[in-house]
Amino acid sequence: MQDFKIRFPSGYQVNDIFNDNLDLNVIFPDNRVFFGTSFTVYNIQHLMEKGPDNYFWAVDMFIVKDLEKMTIRKAIQDAINDEYFDLIFSRIGSLSTVYGKYAQYDIIVDECT
Repeated sequence: MQDFKIRFPSGYQVNDIFNDNLDLNVIFPDNRVFFGTSFTVYNIQHLMEKGPDNYFWAVDMFIVKDLEKMTIRKAIQDAINDEYFDLIFSRIGSLSTVYGKYAQYDIIVDECT
């Protein structure tokens, strides 16, 4: 199991854990920060039905069964264990470039615990 913390840049605002999407940052103890968006299958279906396009895509899309915090954490851990994490998420910088020069891993609150 690898140590990491999860933060929600726009806050954890989910109306329906089965039909929504959520931006997230994954932070590692070496201060690397990655970005992704978690979608549910129902949310993608909903977006397809209401939109005019015949396709759907999103950069750094990460499809999960639901948007419960523990489901997200487990899915990220599985992606790390399966060695797909770097293919799914994009590195957006370091802890200091994303959260400020005084940000420290030990002080950052994991919003998925």
